[in-house]
Amino acid sequence: MLYVCFIFLFTFLLNEKVLGNSCENDNCTSTIDIPLITHLNAPLKAELDISILTEQLKELIGHEVKQAVSTAMKDIVENIVDKRARSAVENLQTFNNLTISTFLQEMEDVTARKSDLRTMEENLNGRIEQMKEKQNLTESKLSAVEADFERSTKRDVTARKNDLRTMEEKLEGRIEQMMEKQKLTESKLSAVVVEFERSTKRVAMTAHPSADATITNTIMKFDDVKYSVGITNLSTYKSTGKFTCEHEGLYLISASLMSYTSGAYYHIRLNGDDISQTYIGFHSGTRTFTGAVTVTRKLNPNDQVWLYAGGSWYLYAGVYSKLTIIRIK
Repeated sequence: MLYVCFIFLFTFLLNEKVLGNSCENDNCTSTIDIPLITHLNAPLKAELDISILTEQLKELIGHEVKQAVSTAMKDIVENIVDKRARSAVENLQTFNNLTISTFLQEMEDVTARKSDLRTMEENLNGRIEQMKEKQNLTESKLSAVEADFERSTKRDVTARKNDLRTMEEKLEGRIEQMMEKQKLTESKLSAVVVEFERSTKRVAMTAHPSADATITNTIMKFDDVKYSVGITNLSTYKSTGKFTCEHEGLYLISASLMSYTSGAYYHIRLNGDDISQTYIGFHSGTRTFTGAVTVTRKLNPNDQVWLYAGGSWYLYAGVYSKLTIIRIK
């Protein structure tokens, strides 16, 4: 650095103090006056051309200045880079230390895990070997079972076919028996249903004569029906006086007649046959007489019941005379 400054000062002094300009015939040259001393101590003066030297000095100075500046800049840059590099290195070292510590911890964890994995692998290999042994044993047993099954199957196929044939024949016989039983049961059930409907069917009627009248040897018509249930041919009964049975069963037949004719009587007839004969007796305190009767009979469908007046006598109508027929079972 001092060397560069010295060259710079020397050049400046040359330009300011020593250098002179000499221009002759339009040719300018740089000259320098140098005092000379002879042996006679007489002052002399010589004029030297230093233009070439000046150019060389300029080039030399420029080169040195560039080199000095380059060196200085390099030093500065290196210093800056040094500081930054040192800081970066320190940071990097700190980071590396932390990273290395973490890495070492992870390596320890990995090593422990590898050890665990190795242990697990050994256990797994042991289990796999056990499973292979069990599988081989199972396959051996299965082969033996299959062989035994094939032998027993071949041996028993014929017997089983015969058994199946026998079972099939027995099953068919049982099915036929069951079908017959089912038909019989259905028939019985139908009969039971019919019997139930027949036994539970309600039939009842209460009727009166609609007007007083003298009757002679005739069928008595009780055409004023006050109540009836289970009877569909009431119109025929009202016109003929004959009750026609629609539902088989045990019936109660009850009649009560009033008359003032002494010696009057009447019959209850079933299909034209007398099943009762009743005389009308004396009614206390009056000259009217009342005759009542009740009978029970089993009636079948289309059986007919009616009242028949014997002789000639007077019949009171309305509530005084009535006929009741009830199916009781």
